Amino acid sequence: MKKAIATAILTTLPAIVSAQDAILKVGTQVDIRSTNPGVDRSAYTDGILLNVVEGLVGYRDDLSVGPVLANEIQISEDGLTYTFPLRRGVTFHNGAELTADAVLWSWQRLMAEDTGWRCRDRFNGSDGINVVSVTAPDPYTVTYEINAPSPLFLKEMARFDCGAAPVLHPESLNSEGDWVAPVGTGPFMLGEWRPGERIRLAKFEGYTPAEGAMDGYTGAKVVNVDRVDIIVVPDPASAKAALRAGDIDLFNINVSDITEFREAGFTVLTEPTASWSNFLISRHDEMLGNPALRQALARSLDLDQLAMLMGEEAANASPIPPISSFYTEVQSQRYGYNLDAAKALVEESGYDGSPITLTTTKQSERLYDQALIAQSMWRKAGLNVEIEVMDWGSQLDLYQSGKYQMQSFGFSPRLDPALSWDMFSGEHPRKVWNNPQALELIEALKSETDTEIRKELSDKLHVMFLQDVPAIGLFSQLDVMAASDRVQDFRMWPGGQPRFWNVGLGAAE
Repeated sequence: MKKAIATAILTTLPAIVSAQDAILKVGTQVDIRSTNPGVDRSAYTDGILLNVVEGLVGYRDDLSVGPVLANEIQISEDGLTYTFPLRRGVTFHNGAELTADAVLWSWQRLMAEDTGWRCRDRFNGSDGINVVSVTAPDPYTVTYEINAPSPLFLKEMARFDCGAAPVLHPESLNSEGDWVAPVGTGPFMLGEWRPGERIRLAKFEGYTPAEGAMDGYTGAKVVNVDRVDIIVVPDPASAKAALRAGDIDLFNINVSDITEFREAGFTVLTEPTASWSNFLISRHDEMLGNPALRQALARSLDLDQLAMLMGEEAANASPIPPISSFYTEVQSQRYGYNLDAAKALVEESGYDGSPITLTTTKQSERLYDQALIAQSMWRKAGLNVEIEVMDWGSQLDLYQSGKYQMQSFGFSPRLDPALSWDMFSGEHPRKVWNNPQALELIEALKSETDTEIRKELSDKLHVMFLQDVPAIGLFSQLDVMAASDRVQDFRMWPGGQPRFWNVGLGAAE
């Protein structure tokens, strides 16, 4: 019975809709990887599914954490107990009421090893916080106990790549316990997913908005459209043509396209974000384990010119974004572009001209273009970097395995310095930096509560990062969205993820 109910969620939207249906059409170059939040994921997957599922807490516009399914957040004086009274009147997409039992079931599922939740090790003590118990003192209250005070607990719970620790109904699984589809509490339901073609989100008629103004993932979420059709258009030129033709209403464009689309009469929205563009250097490749060669790769890139050619506001070698209060003068330091010094480092390294493969995808203009620009700069230093192009899903699989040389890459926002440094540091094959001293500093950063000490720890990490070059930081991304004239009240925010609530549609001019 569970399988029948959950499957119906994917198939209940009619093939033909009435002329009165308000349909927001969104273009994307990449598809989602799955419908299982925080498990088989990518940054785009996170953003789409967070319109469908919700957690106890979420990020606000100012990147602090506030209540979502929780009515409030109560923290004990010793910092070990977090109590979340639940909002009343919240229902799942199948009509069931949200209670503490559903929160407990969801947490147990996330923490089960066979679920494959990306963030399990962030809460079981193996890589950070240890949640020692989760209990329900009454049907509408949930209490978490952690082993030691932590500045990160709420931020970890709200993380996009963790799916915001989603609270789901058990009917998200079939009778054998296998994943079917998310039965969440969000303002939209997952109506249909045709891989490689489209994702359809349907308005959840039973959604009860929280109080307060729209604020990141918190506050009121009012749905003003009947559905959202997210159309996969891998080719950038075709996607832009579809936007001009009115076949799509919203599309992420490059910074270099801003003037063109504004002159064509589109509304162009921009927002600085904590997303970070970079080149990852695998620690599993023998040739690139050479410190002098890594320094040569970094010092032969004119980051100012690269950022300018990409249309970005400024270069940024650090994973800490300029919008963060932790972005200090130290964080603004770079590798020291010097072509003569880079050539000397190439010679010192003993590099013999063997090809260095940089993997990228044309499904992201940003990742492909930054690879082309850098390739030209590297050649001037005598570095034979060859570009390998593949689809985004295959590139992500390589990233997870660590079996590549270099990747043109970008990280979605990590909204605490400990999370920013941790996202590419550690022993997992996908992590590119496992310097023991750096990992010790990151662990200290995770537990330290004094802001000034945390800044000092983060600054020490940046100095080490510039020396070791596990990755080459390029810039913090400016998010740019072009909207047709019928789109009303779509709002960008520093979190960088798309929010389809509170968006209206008018008649096209």
